[in-house]
Amino acid sequence: MSPQQINLKIPISFKQVIDIVRQLSPSEKQQLSEVLWTEQNIDDIAIPEEHKQIVRERIKKQPKQLSFLE
Repeated sequence: MSPQQINLKIPISFKQVIDIVRQLSPSEKQQLSEVLWTEQNIDDIAIPEEHKQIVRERIKKQPKQLSFLE
């Protein structure tokens, strides 16, 4: 018997999806994570401005923190 592709549309809420994911084993969660990252378009990832500012501040401080090595 050859595998069949089944398209199943079930209306569920995001909360229900989260509840389903919580029931997965750790390895299944890892597989799901890999699929999600593979499917994610890098151009669609939005980095919040607050996070960008945190990184900018850390970059500014970096040379000062390493100056004790000189």
